Amino acid sequence: MKRLRMHRSVTGGRLATDAGMTMVEVVIAGFVGAIVLLAAFTMYLTSMETWDVSGARLALQRNGDRAVKRIAFDIRHGDTVIVGADSTSIAVTRTMSGATTTLATYALIGDQVVYHRHTSTDSTVIAGNVTDLRFSSSNGAKVWISMTLADDMGTTAVPFDDQRVEINSVAVCRNEPIP
Repeated sequence: MKRLRMHRSVTGGRLATDAGMTMVEVVIAGFVGAIVLLAAFTMYLTSMETWDVSGARLALQRNGDRAVKRIAFDIRHGDTVIVGADSTSIAVTRTMSGATTTLATYALIGDQVVYHRHTSTDSTVIAGNVTDLRFSSSNGAKVWISMTLADDMGTTAVPFDDQRVEINSVAVCRNEPIP
């Protein structure tokens, strides 16, 4: 007759014949798992908010940059700039064959920068959400442009997304040929 021998080995402070987890271990594992998931979800929400804010700022920056480049383009093709009395408008002029012609005018109307080309009767909005626009020139040839853009400043719906961008540039009249 054969005898069965049973033996116990100790592994990691526990008998090899023990199986499963205790209730305390299950609760602790669940608690740690919940903390990890909560941290991951919080990081996700924070990154999405940051993405939205960055997108809003980038949209304002692009809007303003495009407008300033358009204004500078016309200034480079003119030979004189006349700054309006309120400093929020300019007229770019050019003298050809002894006659002075206005190439373009720019003005802040409400919260929009409006562009008017001398060859057209229509005006075009080239930038919105503009809270401030200033032109200055000491000699009529070198023009400082300062533009501030903002989106939904002061709204209580989403106060963390208030964005404000300031763009400053200098353009010089060079009387370049008009393409």
